[in-house]
Amino acid sequence: MKNKRANYCLLFGSLFWMAQLPMLRAIPEKNFKSNYTRSILPFLESGKRLSFASADGKYSLSGVVFRHPRERGMIVVVNGRTESWLKYGELFHDLYSQGYSVISYDHRGQGLSPHFVPWNHQIGHVAHFGDYAQDLNMFMEKVVKPLHPDSKGLFLIANSMGGAVAAEYLELHGNPPPFQAVVLCVPMLEINTKPYPEWFAQIMVGTLTTLGFGEHYAPGQHDSNFNAPFDHNPVTGSSDRWWSYGMAALTHPRIKLGGPSNGWVATSLSETKRIRKAIPEITLPVLILDAGKDEFVLDKALYAASSTMPNCRLISFPEARHGILMESDPIRDRALAEIEGFFGKS
Repeated sequence: MKNKRANYCLLFGSLFWMAQLPMLRAIPEKNFKSNYTRSILPFLESGKRLSFASADGKYSLSGVVFRHPRERGMIVVVNGRTESWLKYGELFHDLYSQGYSVISYDHRGQGLSPHFVPWNHQIGHVAHFGDYAQDLNMFMEKVVKPLHPDSKGLFLIANSMGGAVAAEYLELHGNPPPFQAVVLCVPMLEINTKPYPEWFAQIMVGTLTTLGFGEHYAPGQHDSNFNAPFDHNPVTGSSDRWWSYGMAALTHPRIKLGGPSNGWVATSLSETKRIRKAIPEITLPVLILDAGKDEFVLDKALYAASSTMPNCRLISFPEARHGILMESDPIRDRALAEIEGFFGKS
């Protein structure tokens, strides 16, 4: 009887403790559109916009910061190719609700930062992939560190291409470690070049770049259709979050971005190959999130990275498409809980 009473006390104590935890997710998929419009968009607009000079001093890059009045830490969010901080309102809101300040920016060549192909704003182009990591370093030195000078309580979430950029930044500028812990969400360590093998794709786009077509779409690439139907999209299994993904581009046409250029693919294939070799040099705590149904990134490189980085853990989401952080509630909820738990224990 005494043991039974003790078990009841333990159960109710656990339920009470769980009830005190804040919601990791601000809005569910149920009534998503109305809640997104009422809650997320005003929050996104409340962020303080900022700009900073690119590493080479040629461009002014766009960013945003949300300072929490009772900050438990600051999270730097590095987005992926085609993305903008304008597409991250829900994630920013969820992280902020956990007590974190959040800061992010748009890479050169996309989002609200300058695009590079004058005859077609949607062609995703960059001259050298390494420029992304140097821009991140400039962002850290000129924007982030004046706000949060200590690595303690400073965290990073990097998505897709942003994961490759972050890995290169950590390789070049990670001693001493600039963050307490890092989450790499489906990091672009190896690009899916199907139907071509990587070596053939590199020869093809390299040749086209040499012939003067570096700023033209790579074979098979084209402008994006942000009114594209939800069915069979490679990003998310959530029709509601697919709607929010397209709505940001329709509301802010300047951020629209289509496929990559020959030059982008050529420099990205070369640099990601080098990053894969250097990744064991990253020693701070790293959590990799892998999407089982990813069509953009080859997960064999993620598993290889997790086994060679000395302080790394990989979590797989078998039913997730590429956009884990904008997936359906069960997948996204688990991802947010894993990130929160990882940062809390690091």
